[in-house]
Amino acid sequence: MADPSIVDTWERLVRYHRTTTTAMDRHLQATFGHSLDDYDVLHQISVHRGPIRMGDLAENLLVANSSCSRIVGRLANGGFIERSQGESDGRVVLVDLTTTGDSLRRRMAAAHVRDIEARFGAPLTPTQAADLDAILRRLLAKPPTEPS
Repeated sequence: MADPSIVDTWERLVRYHRTTTTAMDRHLQATFGHSLDDYDVLHQISVHRGPIRMGDLAENLLVANSSCSRIVGRLANGGFIERSQGESDGRVVLVDLTTTGDSLRRRMAAAHVRDIEARFGAPLTPTQAADLDAILRRLLAKPPTEPS
């Protein structure tokens, strides 16, 4: 059986993530009329630095894969991203930022970074932030094992 303190810690982590991302989503919605999921799509396309395959975008997103096509469609209809077909395979859909989309992404990024700093950075000392970063890196580097 799992150590109750570990389960409690897990539940606090999930609760903190949910309440924080919900608040950041509301802030982006109120300020820009776009969600945190919209920002994540714009950000992931930007990080790729050029057209990205829809499949690769879906793998990189912090949203459910089933949401990817819906979000991309909405952003494309708004003129923030453009879709094209792959050169060697017409079944491949590529997406890229438009100038308008990159402008929106930059404005949203500035607000999002301020939210992260206020909600995540400010409550922690630099040592606590470094310790938490080391812990998260360790957890992400070690593949999870299946429960027995």
